[in-house]
Amino acid sequence: MNRLKTTLTNMHIVLCSLLIVLGMLSMIAISVGIKPFIMVSESMSPEVPKNSFVLIDTHARIDDVEEGQNVAYLLGKFEAMHKVVAKREDKIVVRSLVDGQETIVGRDMFLGKEILTIPSLGEWIYKILKHTWIVIVVAVGFIVWGCIPE
Repeated sequence: MNRLKTTLTNMHIVLCSLLIVLGMLSMIAISVGIKPFIMVSESMSPEVPKNSFVLIDTHARIDDVEEGQNVAYLLGKFEAMHKVVAKREDKIVVRSLVDGQETIVGRDMFLGKEILTIPSLGEWIYKILKHTWIVIVVAVGFIVWGCIPE
């Protein structure tokens, strides 16, 4: 029984430490202008597969973007990501890799440029967010368990 309690205590310490580190990394990322983005379509496959987790540099300006880079932008009410194929004055032209459809993106639509892509991670994030109540119950359980004196 004592070995089980020690194992559970160690798991608690590791999970709590992991949550603290992830929280701090998230705060740092947001403060330096990094925004998470999940690729929900096939339009950038195979370069950026569907359900990829992408980090976007929101401090990037449309003037800094070069042809060949992937950028995120607003397409109506939705966020999209495509490859830059041309620059025109203060606008850029982006293209879907799947169907070749082009869109002209102005400063008001531009969100930022891609800095990191992790394929398939977005699918896991969606699964976790879909069952948020389970995450909350587990987190509360760990907090309560951590407050119980030995």
